[in-house]
Amino acid sequence: MTDPPIHNLGMSDTEYATLLTKGYNPDIERQMIQVGESPDQARKLTQLVGLLQDKPPETEEEWEEVMSIWEEACGYRPDFD
Repeated sequence: MTDPPIHNLGMSDTEYATLLTKGYNPDIERQMIQVGESPDQARKLTQLVGLLQDKPPETEEEWEEVMSIWEEACGYRPDFD
């Protein structure tokens, strides 16, 4: 079986390594693009999935990062009040 072609992620190695430490999975991004999501939106949604997949955010900084990416991806910031 042949490996699929490498998707051009449009980021530096440093950016990629940083995202990997936060649970980023390029396969999810590629799959979202294949089903019609724009590359920019697929990247944002993949980052959000990566931040939430292993454990919930615990610190204020972690929550702010999740909320910031959520707002970029979804167009609004959830209000839990």
